[in-house]
Amino acid sequence: MKTFKHWTRGEMARTFGLDVRQQCNDLDNWLSIDENIPVNIEEELIFLQKILHKNVDHWNEQELIYQFIAPFIHKVDYTSNSYKLFSNRKISGEVDGQLVSGEVDMILSSGKPEPKAPYFCLYKYVEEKRGDSDPLGQLIVSMMTAQAVNNNVNVIYGAYVTGRYWHFLTLKDKEYCISDAYVATQDDIFTIFKILKKLKGIIEEMATQTV
Repeated sequence: MKTFKHWTRGEMARTFGLDVRQQCNDLDNWLSIDENIPVNIEEELIFLQKILHKNVDHWNEQELIYQFIAPFIHKVDYTSNSYKLFSNRKISGEVDGQLVSGEVDMILSSGKPEPKAPYFCLYKYVEEKRGDSDPLGQLIVSMMTAQAVNNNVNVIYGAYVTGRYWHFLTLKDKEYCISDAYVATQDDIFTIFKILKKLKGIIEEMATQTV
């Protein structure tokens, strides 16, 4: 069984016929946002942004997640009776006859003690590419595993964070789309928050449909 961290984008394309698209309605819809952020939340985001700006260039991955990503996600507040936020959980599945497995930094999924039907996967890194690892490849194979667990009935959402940069993805069938980078040390931090906030409604709707 090949673990997530050993997959690259090239291997994904060759093995599973996965293709990237320039435009996906699901991604466009997710990233299309028009809402205001409460003043108190905006102030808290600015506070987190200052910490990120001061430290991001020398944090390790654990420092990045504990000192910025985790408190940032907490502001979004993924509290729901329909799904839970899981951290560093293992998911496994069969993708086109090949068993794949690995740990995901953060999953939004139905299930109580363990993830059952994953809807969203997030990874964090401090570098875009380190050694033989491929952050995008690792995220996509975990999203394909989530897709297999869900019997391919849902669009799977994902994101990966490299330092100050956030990319968002959608996967449907064997095609995925990826956003341009959003920079958390700039005004993009408010857009990132709105995107993650909108995800709550998207997942609530999917969770209702799969009950």
